[in-house]
Amino acid sequence: MFNSKLSERIRYFFDNTLSKGPMGLLVWLGLFVSVVIILASIFVWTTGVSSKDSLFEQIFIYLISSLGAADAETDGSWLFRFVSMFVIFSGIFVMGALISILTTAVDARLEKLRRGRSHMIETEHTVILGWSDEILILIKELVIANENHPNSCIAILADKDKVEMEDKIHEVIGRQGQTRIVCRSGNPMAMLDLKIISINTAKSIIVLGIQDDDSGLAIMKTVLAIINNPNRRFEPYHIVAAINNPKILDSIKLISEDEIEVINKGEFITKIEAQTLLQSGLSLVIIDLLDFDGEEIYFKKQPELIGKSYKEVILSYDTSAIIGFYTNNGKILLNPPSDTLFGEGDQVIAVSHDDDTIILSDQKHPVIDESAICQEAPKASISKNILMLGWNDQSLALVNHISDNTPNGSKIIVAAGCSDSLVQVEKFTSGLSLTLEHIAIDPTERSQLEGLPFNNIDHVVILPCYDVVPNAKPLTINQLDASTLVTLLNVRRIRQKGGLPLTITSEILDTENRTLIETKDNDDFVVSDHLISLALAQISENKSLGPIFNSLFDPHGNEIYLKPVENYVKIDQPVSFYTLVEAALRKNETVIGYRCKATNKLKDDAYKEYDIVLNPDKRSVFEFSIEDKIIVLADDEDTSNN
Repeated sequence: MFNSKLSERIRYFFDNTLSKGPMGLLVWLGLFVSVVIILASIFVWTTGVSSKDSLFEQIFIYLISSLGAADAETDGSWLFRFVSMFVIFSGIFVMGALISILTTAVDARLEKLRRGRSHMIETEHTVILGWSDEILILIKELVIANENHPNSCIAILADKDKVEMEDKIHEVIGRQGQTRIVCRSGNPMAMLDLKIISINTAKSIIVLGIQDDDSGLAIMKTVLAIINNPNRRFEPYHIVAAINNPKILDSIKLISEDEIEVINKGEFITKIEAQTLLQSGLSLVIIDLLDFDGEEIYFKKQPELIGKSYKEVILSYDTSAIIGFYTNNGKILLNPPSDTLFGEGDQVIAVSHDDDTIILSDQKHPVIDESAICQEAPKASISKNILMLGWNDQSLALVNHISDNTPNGSKIIVAAGCSDSLVQVEKFTSGLSLTLEHIAIDPTERSQLEGLPFNNIDHVVILPCYDVVPNAKPLTINQLDASTLVTLLNVRRIRQKGGLPLTITSEILDTENRTLIETKDNDDFVVSDHLISLALAQISENKSLGPIFNSLFDPHGNEIYLKPVENYVKIDQPVSFYTLVEAALRKNETVIGYRCKATNKLKDDAYKEYDIVLNPDKRSVFEFSIEDKIIVLADDEDTSNN
């Protein structure tokens, strides 16, 4: 069904060459002239009508003649000369007309190609349907993911000008390595247009919808066009999408649950914000896990480990951090009990640099320094006071997630001037774990901020406010980020002036705006579109990662925590990472890395004065200090440890 004819492949190659512009046309013209000259020379030389002594000399003479009337005869009477002149001018006229006709035809063809309406012939390519703010980050991640895969292809179908899309991609992405990026103009919701990008042979399909489609209707219509296409393939598709509207999200899952992985944008981001708010540095860990430029999550079958416990499996790898099992019946077990056995057909879930770095250790029993392991019980949890500056339609969900992550007696002060913030806060039912209070202010006003009780605040979260005047245009991303930046700068100044130990977490919508405000301060940034793009790229490469991300960011399951290293091993003395892993296993936790002072521990600082290291070599020996923390996967958290 998907096999294409040789003529179709030649035409596809020809069209792609012409779409590159005049240079492609010149190449084809040169090739055509060369073939004609060579064939003609071979014919006259083999038939004996050539007056030349060699084939190469005949080819050379024809080449010179093709560039002009080099051998035109001009001897004879004036009548002969006049006739020759007439013939020459007639030839010029005919050739000029022919060139004009050919030029017009070629221009029409080039214009069609520039509009991006020619059909693709690709297999095992990644298809992106639609164009939104996430696409450039998404493409960049897919290019990195395909660095070890020659002749990989990303096909984009959007209702935009082909040249405009290509220029934007080239401007932001730059060199694309071994990945070809092919853009086509069309409507992703139209079945006929989907045929243009060879969707039936795609490895995965990422549906972005259209810009400013908060309802998600465009995404649902696109998914329907794929699934219900009468010419669809027999094998299941691998479709990935991110959507804001929970109602549309449920409807999309009903279309074909086995073929679609859907991310609830608001839920995804608020869960991450709730965890990051209470754990400084967690945003960096999440970005490292989600992007392709570092440590990633992989699955691997390892028959040699059948019958071994989870603890034995973890200690069987030097350069990979095992975080769970993927069972033969499709069940994901993250940080299971240490005695959980690895069964036949199971796969290990590992944090590793690449899939080929998941290698079993040569040593059967790693050395554990028992004297370095701390046996102290965790301290009692302490209530938290949180200041929330700003409010939007996802804030109430964020409050609920914070409630799941904070100890009893915690408090959130909402300081915002949005029209519905007070109404929603008053509707919130306070419980033992969390109380909610509202203060009406404009968070961008420094004088109003200074009136807030910062001396009693542990954590600050700054949110974009989507509230707009009725019948007015929605605020742009840059306008929303501008308000966040102003608020952040003022809060930093208040913190610095008062010498306050509070941490700050800010939600930024545009990743470029984050680079403008990063400092050496111990602050976190949650860049929503960036995180969504990273997650989409990861799931498009491996469908099984969807449930893992949902579990990692779910407050009711195993989550990622940063805890003081002194709770596990003795500080200021050499200790192997294997010993640290063993100490965490005794607390039913899985170690995946550490966070330390970059100024005195690591080189090539990438994230301010602190640095995150995931999946270090367990054989390495470290000397941790009291400020260092380890990164663990655990079912619950002692919140006093932050």
